[in-house]
Amino acid sequence: MKKTIIWIVLLSFVLAACAPAATPEPTATPDIMGTTEALAKEMVSGTLTAMPTNTPLPTATSLPTETPLPSETPLPAETATPTPAPTLPPFYGEFAPAGLPQGVDKGYILFENETNIRPVSLNISGTTAQGARPYYYVWTFHESQHRWDLPFGTYNYVIFLGDKKTFYGSFRINNTDKTTIFIKDNKVVIAGP
Repeated sequence: MKKTIIWIVLLSFVLAACAPAATPEPTATPDIMGTTEALAKEMVSGTLTAMPTNTPLPTATSLPTETPLPSETPLPAETATPTPAPTLPPFYGEFAPAGLPQGVDKGYILFENETNIRPVSLNISGTTAQGARPYYYVWTFHESQHRWDLPFGTYNYVIFLGDKKTFYGSFRINNTDKTTIFIKDNKVVIAGP
């Protein structure tokens, strides 16, 4: 009988070891996520709270001054009259900033205005053939013709007919014979040797 009791006790231990665990009784478990969130909010609010600092003492401020009472409108002062400055006369003629070499070859040029529009303003700029120097010529004329001797070279022109029309182009002087520029109502014709 002793053996039987031992076997029963041993069998009950084995069965107890293989049996499922007993379900625990419900107890209050801490909410980990809620606790973490609450702690984080507390930390943020702690960093946002005002911390005491040393406040400087107030400085002495002066009392406001009295503003003047409104009075009559002051009389306007005399305005200064500007004195006219002398105006420079416009530039007309030839301008060769680098100078022209001695004995430079020049060609005769004739500007013929075949329109009824006056005045005619000429602006000629270019480079001389001898020495490749810049050359400028500006002239305004009211007659039907204008003559000039230009050094040999290649030139660009702008011709203004009053305030009505503008013509522009280029030409070359490489001969001493007469080159004529005819200014017509709708175009410029260059006839030369």
